[in-house]
Amino acid sequence: MAAVERSSLYVEGPHDVHVVHHLLLRHRFDCPISGDKRSQRRFAANVPEITPAGDKDSVLAAIGTAARVSNDRSVGFVLDADETPRDRWLAVCDRLGEFGLELPAGIPNEGFVADIADSQARVGVWLMPDNQRTGALEHFLQDLVEDNDPLHPLAETSTAEAKEGGATFPDVDRRKAVLHTWLAWQKAPGLPYGAAIKARFFRDDSAAALAFVEWYRRVFP
Repeated sequence: MAAVERSSLYVEGPHDVHVVHHLLLRHRFDCPISGDKRSQRRFAANVPEITPAGDKDSVLAAIGTAARVSNDRSVGFVLDADETPRDRWLAVCDRLGEFGLELPAGIPNEGFVADIADSQARVGVWLMPDNQRTGALEHFLQDLVEDNDPLHPLAETSTAEAKEGGATFPDVDRRKAVLHTWLAWQKAPGLPYGAAIKARFFRDDSAAALAFVEWYRRVFP
């Protein structure tokens, strides 16, 4: 793996890329996206590039390689906790262990950030949705829905009724089904997650959003 040219933020896939990108834009952080033509713009050298690794295993694999070559740069990793946050953190620790870092037994609530002494690289890890709960990107987005939104409970009920009526989505994707149902009822129906953040269907000032943006600031000062 060649030395990286700028700081990088690795996420799982395209949905993660656009959620992170548009949430950061709402907080006035503009980042190039790997492989996107807009990445050819002249960004400052300290602006990280958002890179879709492909899936959680690919993000884990990138930890060892990217952190090793990120001399004097920052590198961040965002991946889903899924059903076993502790196991996911232990998998992260397996990759970070070679760098001589002091790794806590569990990832901190505010996300993990540390400096690698040998390479002077800063490394950060965030487990979706909030470093503690089980879940994934959709659980993070649920936390960005307005607290008193009248349609979200209806989307929950409608999704449950659809499942009972024969809808074939797997139980593990129930949260995804609820969000897509809710998005179908917005002013511009059916927008993808990132575009829905841009359209302000999701909040950018919820506790979850602010915590993630603060972690980003710490990783990429």
